[in-house]
Amino acid sequence: MAKLIIVGAGGHGRVVLDIVLAQSQWEDIVFVDQNPQLFGQKIKNIPVIGNIEKLLGLKEAGYTDCIIAIGDNQARAQMAEQAKKAGLKFINAIHPSALISVTVRMGVNNVIAAGSIVNTDVQIGSNVIINTGAIVEHDNIIEDNVHISPGARLAGKVQVGRGAHVGIGATVIQNIKIGAEAVIGAGAVVISDVLPRSTVVGVPARQLEKRR
Repeated sequence: MAKLIIVGAGGHGRVVLDIVLAQSQWEDIVFVDQNPQLFGQKIKNIPVIGNIEKLLGLKEAGYTDCIIAIGDNQARAQMAEQAKKAGLKFINAIHPSALISVTVRMGVNNVIAAGSIVNTDVQIGSNVIINTGAIVEHDNIIEDNVHISPGARLAGKVQVGRGAHVGIGATVIQNIKIGAEAVIGAGAVVISDVLPRSTVVGVPARQLEKRR
């Protein structure tokens, strides 16, 4: 059994810890985090041993596996690059209660949380979070660094661009394209395509001022 590093000891880190404990594949687990106030503390008996600069030394000590447990898309992608440079192997943290079709294809460093459903022929990139109770229907394409928040529902053939965030409880109807780094507000109902780097809110979803 391998040894695992969880990068990020905040709220999402604790969720990821619950998932990997349920997977029962690692003999030893440690946290690293950028918050010095957490150094030396324990999260559910798992130590926070320092910051991201510890990764290379941990690899030399036999910690080969890694998962980035940070909710923010950009920060998660940045930390993944650091871990990649340290030569660590990314895992997928998949809760046993998640229902995932055998036809799903996915990359690495993904978190599939409790109660989520990922249906047939979905493609998932890397550094993706499909959070608690989210539904991703057939033939979706979820690109890298995406966060599908708890309770969000994506109908069939939705494409979610790199770095986009779908807010808690949002609904996206079929055949919609969500642009890169777009933000779907909590509870929004998306019935038309969403431009890159834009934010949409409401029912039906309407665009706020586009971000630069």
